[in-house]
Amino acid sequence: MNWFKNIFGSKDKISVTVDGVNPQTENEYSFFAFVEREPKTFLEGWYEQIKHQYTFKPQYTEAIKQKIRTGEFKNPLTFPEYFQSQFDYIAIDFETANNSRLSACAIGLAFVKNNTFVHKDKHFIQPPKGENFLSSHSRIHGIYVDDVEFALDFEQLWNVELSKYFNNNLIIFHNASMDLSILKNLFNHYKIKGFNIDYIDTMKLAELTGKPKKLSELAELFEIDFLNNHDPQHDAEVCAGVFSELIEFYPDYRSLTQTLNTQSQKGKATSNEVDIQIKNENLDIIKEYSITKKELSELTIENNGFVFTGELNEDRDECKDFITEHGGLIKPGITSKVNFVIIGSGYGWSKIQKIHELNMNKNCRIKILSNADFQRLKERYSI
Repeated sequence: MNWFKNIFGSKDKISVTVDGVNPQTENEYSFFAFVEREPKTFLEGWYEQIKHQYTFKPQYTEAIKQKIRTGEFKNPLTFPEYFQSQFDYIAIDFETANNSRLSACAIGLAFVKNNTFVHKDKHFIQPPKGENFLSSHSRIHGIYVDDVEFALDFEQLWNVELSKYFNNNLIIFHNASMDLSILKNLFNHYKIKGFNIDYIDTMKLAELTGKPKKLSELAELFEIDFLNNHDPQHDAEVCAGVFSELIEFYPDYRSLTQTLNTQSQKGKATSNEVDIQIKNENLDIIKEYSITKKELSELTIENNGFVFTGELNEDRDECKDFITEHGGLIKPGITSKVNFVIIGSGYGWSKIQKIHELNMNKNCRIKILSNADFQRLKERYSI
């Protein structure tokens, strides 16, 4: 077995570990956490293989021997106190129970200090009342209602854990339009005060450095292992690794720092204003994925999947008939089998969010057509 591996799979970037910890690390918390976490049989085999190659600190040796001897070991150090709650940055990733930005059901975190990955964590979150799990979401991230049965809600998690380090460290998101929006909505919902969070969006950083914006493509570019299984802890680790690479190309990354605080959130707790925020986010998504004139001129209906949402300028059934008469397929909802979405006023915002999710995470290429675009398509086919 190869006991050594790079935690971010990135050519010795950040740190080299032994299934989570280096036997010569100065990070005592991480080493003791490793001993506490790993099964006795694994730890015994690992120790026997490398004990003649490395000199262990006496306290490390004693911890290992205690675990092997008794099968138990309790980390004597606590997090984040061991690190004095100070880190270079913390990458985070949320997962949600449904399409609502309020339905956070888990958060993953990756902590980096002195250019070294020092800790990772995942917390399940009890969504607010009424934010029910959708089976479609659970199938994607593997989190179900039973997993959060005894979890803290976000307000409780903030008070007992997250507030210890969010306010005095740089927070890293990938695609802040999603995770930052979730954070804002949770603060608003629970009326949480006293937060002051500096953050940077790696998607924005990637754009400025001429790199691809998708996390999967960035991971591939930097040779970082990416499972794409929507595990928030793993995604946070990948985000941290990507950030460590991108700042090599943009040394002045601190200039991109933005701040979320109580003052910036003042007066944003009403449902109407939350709706406006979501509307603006959807407009950005629509702009990003709107079909170009060239793409529209080359669009082939046959064997492509179409979805209609919102009010159309013509009878909906007639629009659908036009597609099927030319060999297209009408789909009931937004899935990876959809190629084009025609939207009108009053479109379903959850459909727009789903387009963004599939294009970002599933390498889909779904394009959005307006009523005017659809009319041009009909005119082209009538010639």
